[in-house]
Amino acid sequence: MSCLIGQMPRPQQDRLGALIREQRFRKGEVLQAEAADAEVVRTIKLGTVMLTRSGPDQVLRPVALVGRGHLLGLMGLLGQNTQVGAQALSPGRICDVPVAAMRSALCKDPALQDMLNLQIGATIARLADWGQTMRLRGLHRQLVATLLLLAHEQGTRMVRIPSHIALSELLRTTRESVARTLRQLEDQGHLQRNDRWHVTLAPGHDRVFTEG
Repeated sequence: MSCLIGQMPRPQQDRLGALIREQRFRKGEVLQAEAADAEVVRTIKLGTVMLTRSGPDQVLRPVALVGRGHLLGLMGLLGQNTQVGAQALSPGRICDVPVAAMRSALCKDPALQDMLNLQIGATIARLADWGQTMRLRGLHRQLVATLLLLAHEQGTRMVRIPSHIALSELLRTTRESVARTLRQLEDQGHLQRNDRWHVTLAPGHDRVFTEG
């Protein structure tokens, strides 16, 4: 997903330049609270972030993993409170722009509004992809689909995988099952392990979706 600010015409980027604040975030840091009044639009530049949503029992549960280019505080541009929470799964960097400044820029540039609409559509599609991933039959399929989505979010074939705890919470299983299934996928040739935290999906990984 491309960065909305990066798509702006250079004059608008220059006008917002003094208001853009780039900062680092730590693993475990809460980057957005659900149902909050968003004061800034946050663009993820680097890192993996878990989105959460409270259920009817008021328990926060993971719903998706997002990465570079994803906008937090998006609902603030629409005059609404945030709909999901966001917590960092890795260290990273983020750019903040005041909501008021972004809304002013959008009002002055219809083309920029079109870009925002595309971003909203892409965000909805990505959340639907995560919902579909969690409905796949079998943890093997769920993990391969998760790695595919992470590769898209991170913009690289070599994927930095979150902790087994984070993956188990997302996929509603145990960390032991995640570790065991990742080893099986590697043994079956569906992925290649680069190091402790990085894997690459191997050619033919899509066979896992048709295997019995």
